Amino acid sequence: MRRLLMVVAVAGLVASACSSSSTAGLQPSAARSLTPASCTTKGLEAGAASAGPSGEQPVTINLWSFYSSGEFKKYCEVLQDFHQKYPWISIQHTGGKSDQDIFRAVNSDTAPDMAITSGPDNVARFCSSNTYRDLSSYLQADNIDLAATVPDAALRYTSYNGDQCSLPVLSDAYGLYYNKDMFTKAGIADVPKTLSQLEADAKKLTVFNPDGSIKVAGYVPLQSFYESTQLYNGDYSGGIWYDQNGNSAFASDPSWANLLQWEKSFIADVYGSDGYHKLQEFFSKLGGPDSEWSSSHGFETEQVAMMMDGEWRNAFIADDGSKVNYGTAPFPVADNTPDLYGAGQIGGDVVGIPSNAKNPDAAWLLLKYLALDTGAEVKLATILKNVPTTFESLKDPGLNSDEHFKVFLQIFGNAHSGFKPLTPIGDTDSSLWDSFIDKWESGGVTDLQGGLQDLATQIDNQLQLG
Repeated sequence: MRRLLMVVAVAGLVASACSSSSTAGLQPSAARSLTPASCTTKGLEAGAASAGPSGEQPVTINLWSFYSSGEFKKYCEVLQDFHQKYPWISIQHTGGKSDQDIFRAVNSDTAPDMAITSGPDNVARFCSSNTYRDLSSYLQADNIDLAATVPDAALRYTSYNGDQCSLPVLSDAYGLYYNKDMFTKAGIADVPKTLSQLEADAKKLTVFNPDGSIKVAGYVPLQSFYESTQLYNGDYSGGIWYDQNGNSAFASDPSWANLLQWEKSFIADVYGSDGYHKLQEFFSKLGGPDSEWSSSHGFETEQVAMMMDGEWRNAFIADDGSKVNYGTAPFPVADNTPDLYGAGQIGGDVVGIPSNAKNPDAAWLLLKYLALDTGAEVKLATILKNVPTTFESLKDPGLNSDEHFKVFLQIFGNAHSGFKPLTPIGDTDSSLWDSFIDKWESGGVTDLQGGLQDLATQIDNQLQLG
């Protein structure tokens, strides 16, 4: 969940008027966009706002988002479409804003009218602290049946304790990318559907140099490698984050220990007893984490045969000019949870109206347009290369015409797909989990069950602190 929680863990892009921070908290589709920007519909071809057909008075709403650079400019195209539909509403769109910017603005009564954040991590805080308004009254007034409009998993990651204080606008979905030519050469006829099949195929696909170092990695399970971290969020193994009493279940749910033991066995089986160090060296030679957002990406340069990644990778492969002959599929699942195959990790942009917004009614029209209008969703998905978040937009023929991208539409719509449970501690639980996995992989955990119990206690203590 590093990118999503965002997870990317999504924490959001922290930016100022002149500079921005690292990409650690970015949604993948925005990870190359680091320059804050602003646009206004007043300055575009449609001109300034004019009175509405029923005498609505012109109004300008302030929209904040985490977007910047190329994605920001594309988003402005859809805002212009909204202005054409509601000519009395102008939009001042400011990008490069983080979740913390929103909290601070609400607390100082300088909040925008609407905000788009890069992931669900802070939704519980947005809802429970009254940072965002509960949208129920607007939904009821407009007779909107959310359950018939948006997949349940997306509603779960945009609400908290019954408070629908936000809605989804685009999402990421994670699946398997595989090199078709390498599959053919290795005699692999079908994609792996279970983790044991993933391991067997990875062993066939891995190629070593004469000195024993890795030339081609069949699959890299290290949670720090690109998006491999998503495998350890429980979506592919049935892991439960919290028990019925709200306590961390990392120690009480055996699926977590089983998953980590599978990983260690995988590394030894595919790469040898010193596989961890070989994989670290291999990743370093690829360029490390920075290579994920460049044309030197290991899959694009055909040094990695299979990987987990999000739907946006399709666009990166094309934009980077990679010649890799590849396919996409749902990611393999634990052998004892075959019913989960076809599902996966999802989660993405979240939009809400701050509790002290100056123009909440006009902001609701924009929020409703971006989150629930089929045409707007399809256009955003098309130009930003992310997954739309309504049932109707998921059916769009144009989006489904791309066989690579279609897989991710299906993953998002799968009833078993989801995002981790939301809590007021945001991504603290997932960050602690990531750190534990790093320690486990490097051999720093000698008592797995004891370590998981300590991890669960840490998370429970954080929950008590709030």
